[in-house]
Amino acid sequence: MKSIKKLLLHISLFFCIITSAQVAHYNQYPTMQPQPQHILDEKLENVSFAFSHRNLVSDYNGPLIRLRRVSDNVELDFYADGAGIVDLAAINNWRSGANVYVTVWYDQSGLNHHAIQANITQQPQFIPDPTLPHLVGDGSNDILLVQEDFQNLTENGKNGSVLGVFFATDRAGIAFGVNTASERWLTHINWSNKQCYFDPGYCCNNPRSFFNYPPTHATNPGSLTKWDQYSFVRRNDLSNSTTDRTIMRLGGIEKVNGGLPDNQSCNLTYNFGICAASSSISGSPSVSSNTKFVEIIMYKTGLSDTELEEIEQNQIGFWNL
Repeated sequence: MKSIKKLLLHISLFFCIITSAQVAHYNQYPTMQPQPQHILDEKLENVSFAFSHRNLVSDYNGPLIRLRRVSDNVELDFYADGAGIVDLAAINNWRSGANVYVTVWYDQSGLNHHAIQANITQQPQFIPDPTLPHLVGDGSNDILLVQEDFQNLTENGKNGSVLGVFFATDRAGIAFGVNTASERWLTHINWSNKQCYFDPGYCCNNPRSFFNYPPTHATNPGSLTKWDQYSFVRRNDLSNSTTDRTIMRLGGIEKVNGGLPDNQSCNLTYNFGICAASSSISGSPSVSSNTKFVEIIMYKTGLSDTELEEIEQNQIGFWNL
């Protein structure tokens, strides 16, 4: 009997020691946070492409970006580091102070709709900012071309959703899309009048813009010259079969919700441009921008408010906007 009690006592002491050791180990890192959720793990249905300087899908093991080093024009792929963000230490070591430019922004959706630019005179620059690593066009002729017919990225040139982390300027350029005169699916972030525009099919249906002044503006505060999360959506109006909705959101807040005729579509079959709109089959840029890009995700359908909000809040939280 005494031997049994002694054995039970030893077992009890053993578990106390193990538990104490586990608690002590946990408290050693009181500020450590869990890895942020890979937002697209369960959100790949109807996705058109997914570009970012972080991993968006947990089982994506490919490179995030391919860069060209201007000192010798050597190119190299770069992957995510242990924190899930593009490996800036590796980039800085490799570039050794030289400027670097984007040749491929890799699509993480699994569809291989990569954004590519082989012409070295049209490649946007990559900026290895430790807080918000990004790419930016020169506002002249830089453009990345998504390797897919625009019609397949949307519902036949009509419905679609784009969510991203951008830095707005008033360069009067086109941030992304396709464009030929009035037939267009594109955004200005911003135009020179400090308004952010969205034309999802043609020009020009109103409402399609909102004032996007600097955050300190007295009456129309916005996000000009500031990083923020933007969403641009065209979707069916469930209450009216002949009308679609044009929706623009900034930082998770709706700025525009207007109607446009359901029969108006963009019939262009070009590759979708980033840093400018593609204006021809060859991918020539139309009104290039110097909008800055950290992340851009597109769906071929018009997402619901609930679907938008979850991705928006993830982008805002992850990038600390």
